[in-house]
Amino acid sequence: MDWHMSQIIIGALLFVGGYALGRVSKTLDVARETRTRWTPNPNLDDADIETAVRAKNKIEAIKLYRQHTGAGLREAKKAVEAIAQHINVRF
Repeated sequence: MDWHMSQIIIGALLFVGGYALGRVSKTLDVARETRTRWTPNPNLDDADIETAVRAKNKIEAIKLYRQHTGAGLREAKKAVEAIAQHINVRF
């Protein structure tokens, strides 16, 4: 392998590495924004969530639960489904 070929390979590796670092940076920025967006909101109460469940509005109930507790999507979905089962509501 001559000198020019090794420079091309090194340049390509640096390019790919820079691209990968940029993607990771963007992913971390999105994660930070998402985390700050879903901080707990103490002004909401359980009655709001239960009202959404009784109205069979599962997505709204999950959204309210996440805003109230700061929980993740999967945890909120399971909690809303448990609330619905507890009060005998089927989505």
